[in-house]
Amino acid sequence: MTLFRCSQVHVDSVSVTAPADSPNTDGINMGNSDHVYISSCSFQTGDDCVSILSGTTDVNVTNTTCGPGHGIRYNCTTICVGLQGGMGKANGFLFENLKMTAVRIPIDIDQFYCPQGNCPTKDGGVSITDARFVNIHGTSADKQAIQILCSQSVPCRGIYLDDVTLYWDKQNSQAQSKVLNAEGTIVGDVVPEVQLGIQQ
Repeated sequence: MTLFRCSQVHVDSVSVTAPADSPNTDGINMGNSDHVYISSCSFQTGDDCVSILSGTTDVNVTNTTCGPGHGIRYNCTTICVGLQGGMGKANGFLFENLKMTAVRIPIDIDQFYCPQGNCPTKDGGVSITDARFVNIHGTSADKQAIQILCSQSVPCRGIYLDDVTLYWDKQNSQAQSKVLNAEGTIVGDVVPEVQLGIQQ
């Protein structure tokens, strides 16, 4: 499903399925949109559950199941939020009451995203602020369940994690997190442990 140049959208009780190994099968892509509310949905695809592209603000995802595939991602192609070397800003997101099942990196903010694996290293990226993740539970298909990778010149600010529990789905083992240049607030239990901060 794609939302482009949309405003005041409510997607409710929608189910999207695709084979777990199918590429580019995002549940919902959105770009240049605002006031998007996604509730009580199920995305079982081979790619992103919810993908937020550039020009999008005020997104609320609640009571939604993701997996397998990726979780919630701020990145993607040449016009997306989080692309290495991109410009602009992304702010005002709430992801709440979500269940993840064998999702590849359930929470993923990546300003250095490079799907081809041969991109030149650059500093910069889209400015990401006020991204809130509340009451998110489940399993990660990767050992790394939370990834927040931001550049030193454009760090991520206002990251908020509250009541997040994500286990590696390999025998309910401990997952890991990786954070680079992101500051914000952690409330309640967050598993795996996340250390927010800006490199000096």
